[in-house]
Amino acid sequence: MYTATAAINSKQCFICKKDRTNLYPCEGCSEKLCLTDLPTHHQEHVLELEKIVTDCDTFQQCINEQEKDLNHYSLVKQVNEWERDSITKIKQTAEDCRQKLIKPTDDNIAEIKKKLNKFITDLRKKRDDDDFHEIHLKELRMLLEELKKELEQPLNVAILEEPTSFIIKISIITKASISG
Repeated sequence: MYTATAAINSKQCFICKKDRTNLYPCEGCSEKLCLTDLPTHHQEHVLELEKIVTDCDTFQQCINEQEKDLNHYSLVKQVNEWERDSITKIKQTAEDCRQKLIKPTDDNIAEIKKKLNKFITDLRKKRDDDDFHEIHLKELRMLLEELKKELEQPLNVAILEEPTSFIIKISIITKASISG
């Protein structure tokens, strides 16, 4: 029993494994350390704490950089690209529609100008010949009003808005909404 009692009462330093009279318990790991090894053990803790502080500073810097520039996120870049592509499609469609409106408008104006030139020729002839009366004046006034109305009337063209989506709608799905 002496050996068992001796083992129980053994005062051995956890680090140097030497028997010591005075040992000090580490509250963190519950090991007993001699006065020589206690500062070394504490220094290991100090170094580990400094590493954690350094890692924390690096992580905080990373967060600050991401906070400053959200454009580096690949998903944000994807949204930006979608926006540019959609705007390009809208601008191209609007330009195509403008071009389709310009030709009929120009054709309509050209037709009205042709009618107006004929009207002016007839009007000048009547004035130069001094060959007109109230009925002619009434007809000339009506023809001129008809030409004005033709110019003011909308073309035989309309804008058709189709409910189909030529721009793909995007939305954001969070992991929480995907999982449940």
